[in-house]
Amino acid sequence: MDSLRYGILGPLRLFHAQGQPLRASKPKQLLATLLLHPNRFVSTDLIADALWENSPPRSATANIRTYVRALRGVLQEAGLPAPIDTSAAGYSIEVGVDELDASLFESLLAEGGHLRHAGDDRQAMQVLSRAYSLWRGRPLEDLPIPAAWEGSLARLEAQHRGLVDALLDLRLEHGDASGAAVLLSARLTEDPYDEQMWRRLVDALLAAGRVGEARAAYTKAVQTLADELDIKPGPELEAAGARAENGRSANWPNPGIPSDRMTERPGPEAPPGPMAAPELTNPLRPPSQLPLDLPDFSGRQDHLGQLRDLVCGRDPVRPPIAVISGAPGTGKTSLAVRLGHLVRESFPDGQIYLDMHGATQPRDPAAALTDLLLSLNLPDYAIPTDPERRSAMLRSELASRRVLIILDDVATAGQVSPLMPGTGASAVVITSRNRLMDLAGADSLPLDTFDDGEAAALLELVAGTGRVDRGSSAALEILSACGNLPLAIRIVGSRLAQRPDLSPRELARRLRDETSRLDELSIGELAVRTSADLSYDALSPEEARLYRLIGHFAVGVFSARALEAVASPASVRRSLDRLIEVNLVRISSVDHRGTARYRVHDLLRLHAIGVGDEEQKAQAVRDLTTVLDAILNKIRRANAALAFEYFGVMEHTGPLTAPDPSPFTETDAIAWFDSERSTFVPAIRAAAQNGLHDHAWRIASAWAPYLDMRAGFDDWNSSHQQGLLSAMACGDRHGEAIMHRNLGQLALYQDDWDNAWRHFNEAVRAFAEVGDRIGEGVAAVGLGTWLRERGDQAAGLAQYEKAIEAFVEVGNANGEALARTAAANVWLARGDTVTAGRYLAQAFLLGVRLGDNHREAKVRRRIAALRARQGRYDQAVRQLQNALAIFNGMGDDHCAAYTRAELGHALMERGEVAAARKMLLDSIDIGHRLGDRSVEGAAAQHLGQLYASTGNVDSARRTLNRAARVWQQAGNDERAAECRRALATFDSTVAAG
Repeated sequence: MDSLRYGILGPLRLFHAQGQPLRASKPKQLLATLLLHPNRFVSTDLIADALWENSPPRSATANIRTYVRALRGVLQEAGLPAPIDTSAAGYSIEVGVDELDASLFESLLAEGGHLRHAGDDRQAMQVLSRAYSLWRGRPLEDLPIPAAWEGSLARLEAQHRGLVDALLDLRLEHGDASGAAVLLSARLTEDPYDEQMWRRLVDALLAAGRVGEARAAYTKAVQTLADELDIKPGPELEAAGARAENGRSANWPNPGIPSDRMTERPGPEAPPGPMAAPELTNPLRPPSQLPLDLPDFSGRQDHLGQLRDLVCGRDPVRPPIAVISGAPGTGKTSLAVRLGHLVRESFPDGQIYLDMHGATQPRDPAAALTDLLLSLNLPDYAIPTDPERRSAMLRSELASRRVLIILDDVATAGQVSPLMPGTGASAVVITSRNRLMDLAGADSLPLDTFDDGEAAALLELVAGTGRVDRGSSAALEILSACGNLPLAIRIVGSRLAQRPDLSPRELARRLRDETSRLDELSIGELAVRTSADLSYDALSPEEARLYRLIGHFAVGVFSARALEAVASPASVRRSLDRLIEVNLVRISSVDHRGTARYRVHDLLRLHAIGVGDEEQKAQAVRDLTTVLDAILNKIRRANAALAFEYFGVMEHTGPLTAPDPSPFTETDAIAWFDSERSTFVPAIRAAAQNGLHDHAWRIASAWAPYLDMRAGFDDWNSSHQQGLLSAMACGDRHGEAIMHRNLGQLALYQDDWDNAWRHFNEAVRAFAEVGDRIGEGVAAVGLGTWLRERGDQAAGLAQYEKAIEAFVEVGNANGEALARTAAANVWLARGDTVTAGRYLAQAFLLGVRLGDNHREAKVRRRIAALRARQGRYDQAVRQLQNALAIFNGMGDDHCAAYTRAELGHALMERGEVAAARKMLLDSIDIGHRLGDRSVEGAAAQHLGQLYASTGNVDSARRTLNRAARVWQQAGNDERAAECRRALATFDSTVAAG
C-alpha cells in the first residue's frame, strides 16, 4: 500500500498527505465523485447531482469550477499532485492502478480470478487476501451518499462480497481453518442469528485446535438465539456443540453439508442473485451492437462525410442528433450502419443499435428506453417502471459517456424524443421514412435515389466481378427500369449474382415489360417475398427447416440456445450463419457476455410460415412444440435450483421430463433467467399464436418465481395476461386459477385494488373447484392482505387463519410460515404483542427448519416490528439489517425496499438521523421506481417526521405532502389523513410561534 495516494474503500483518505487535511464538504464530495470514475471525464450534471442531490443551485456550474480550483490547491499542498483535467465533457482525475485503493482492489480481483481459473488456488488465495486487506470499512462511509454514487458503490460492495465468498471457499478447500474462522466471525458480526454459520464457526475452530474458543462460540450462539429469537439450536448446531464439548473435530469441511450451503450469500447492498457472485475475470464491456457492415456498400460518400463531421464534433452545448430520412429502399439503414463502423473508435463507451419498427408495429418508447438502459449494462432491477424516470436515467447515464446510438426505422418524433440525450458527448443517428422536422435539436439528412454513377457502381458490385458491364446498353436499361433506387438495384444485382444462367440482357428484357416490372422491383411486401424466396431456394434442407421454425417462433428476439432442442448446437449455429448470410435473419444485439440475439423481420417471418409443402409446415409446428417443451423444462430445472421456496402455485410438481446430467446451481439458474429473459414473453405469444395454449400458460406460470424475485412487473403482466387467455382457451381450470392468483398478486403490488380483488376471488373459486388446497391457501393470503390493507383487520385475519388451516392440512411449511407472519401483522396492529410474538416464533422456526433464508428474512422484518412496538429499537435495527442483507443478496429489490423503510424508521427512533435519512430516501426512490405506492408512502411519511423532528420545516412540509399524495393514490385514506393531520398540526404550531 506504500504507493497508494487515495482511498475510498472506507472513509475518504489521502495517504501520506502533508499539510492540512481536506475538510470542506463540497470539495470532498467532488473528489470522491471523480475517484469513483477514475481516468474518465465526469459531466458537470453528474457532479451537480452528487453535490446537491437533484436540486442544484443556478450557480452550480460556477460553484463546481470554484471547488475544482480549491481541490487542486489542497491536494497540491498535501503533497499529492492532482492532475484534474477539464474539458467540455466535464472533469477527470488521472490516477494509476496502484494509486487508488479501489483500482488496485479490482486489479487484484482480476488477477486472483485468473489464477483460480488456471488452477493455482494457493497463489490465488494470497492475491485475494491482499485485495481483502484493502477494505477499511464501507466505501466512503464518512460522507453522505448521494443517489449519483449508488451504482458505483453497489458494484464495489458486490465485488467485495464476491471476494469474501471466493476467499472463504478457498480457505475451506485448502484446510485453512483459522483463516476460515476469521471470515466466519466477520460474517456473524453482520448476522448473529444464522445457525448454520455458527455451526460452521464451531467446526472451523475445532479443526484449528482452538477447542476453548469453539465451546465459547457455541455458548454464544445458544444465548443469542434464545435472547433474540426465543428459539433453541437446531440438531446440526447441537451436534457441533457436542463435538466442542468432547474436543473432537468434525471431518472438516463437512462433506455431509450440501455444496449450496457451504457458500454464504452475498451481504448488504448486493445486486440481485447471481449478479453478486464473484465475477473476477470478465468485467462488463461496452456495448457493440452494430449489425454487420455491407461488404458491397457503395455510394453516399458525401453523406458519410457530413454525418461523420456531425457525430464526431465536439459541440459543448448539445449532443449531435442526425435524422436520415427518405423513401423505402433509399438505403437509410445501410448508410447509418456504415457510418457506425467508420466512427467506432470515436465512441469508446459503445455503439447501440435499436430497430424501432416504424414501418410495421412501432416500438413503444418505454420499452425502447428499457432496451437502451440494459444495453448500457444497467441491471434490470435498477430500471424504473415510470417511463419519465427511465428517460431521466438514460440522460444521466449518457451525460458521462461517449456512446453512438442508431435508432433504425423510426415512425414519429414522439417515438424517440424520450430517448434523446440531454448533454454530453454521445451521438444519435436516426433513420426514418419521415423527415421528423419536429424532433428538437436534430440535423436532417434527406436521401434521394442514387445518381447514375453511384447506381452503376452498386449494380456492378452486387452482381459480382465480370457479371455486368456498367457501360453496356443492358446495364443502362436495367438501371433506368430501377429508377436508380438502391433497393431495387440490389435486388436485380443479387439475381444476376445468384443466377449465372440469367444474362443482363435477359433481365433487361424482363424489366422492359411494365406489366411485370412490379413483380421484379416492388419495394413493399412483394419485393421482400421475392427476395426471400430466392434466398430460401438456396438453403439446404437443414437450413430451410430451421428457417420455417423461426417463422413460427420468432415473434421477438431469440437466442441460438432456444433453437437447440431441434438440432445440435453446432448445426443450429451453422444454419443461423447461413440465414444471416442470405439476409433472412439478422443479429439484433450482442450482450456483454458475447451472446448474440437474433431477429427476423415480421414480413420475413410471415414468409417463413408460408413456405414449404404441407408436411414441412406441419413439421415446423411440431418443431415449435419441441422448442417450447425444452424452454418449459429448463425453466422448471432452473426453479428447482433457486434457494428460496416460492409462495405460489407452480404449474408442474411432477418429475422433470428430461433431467439434465449437469443440473443448475443457484447462480447458474438466475444467470440463465437473466440472459434468456427477453425470450420468454415472445415464446408465450408464439405458443398462443400457433394454438399451443397449454404451453403458453405453463411458461407464464413457470417463470413467476423469477419475476417475483426481480420485480419484473411489465413482463409479469404481459406473460400472465396472455397466459390467462390461453388457459381459458384450452379449458384448463387449474391454469386459470394460477393465472388469476398471480395477476392478483401483481395488482396488489401495484395498488390496483379492484383488479386484485377480482383476480383473487376468481382464483379462490377456481382452486376450490379443482380441489387444490395449497392454491386455496395461497389465494386466501392474498385476499387477507387485500382486506387488511383496506382496513378490515378482522376479515383479513379470518382469511389468514383459513390459509393456515389449509397449509397445515397438506403439510406445506413454507405457506404456513408466511400465513402465520401475515396473521402476526394483524395482531401487531391490534397491539397484542404476546399473540403476535407467538405467531412469529412459530413462523421463524418453520423458516429456519426449512433452510429458507428468504422466508427467514421476511419473518425477521415482522420480529423487528414487534421489537419496535416493545421499544427495543436496538434489536429491531439488528433484525432489519440482517433481513436487508438477505434480500439484497438474493436480489429481491422489492422486499428490500420495504425493509429499508422500516430500518429507516427504527434508526430514526434510535436517534441516528443521517443513517435514517439515507435509508428512507433509498426506499422512496426504489418504491417509486417499482411503482409500489405503499412503500413509497410509508418511507415518505417517516422521512417527513424525521425532518420535522430536526426542525427542517420546508423539507418536512414538502415530504409529508408527498406522502399524503402517494397514500391517496394508493387508496389508503387513513394514512393520507394521518399525514394531513401532521401537516395541520405542524402548520398551526408554526403560525402560533
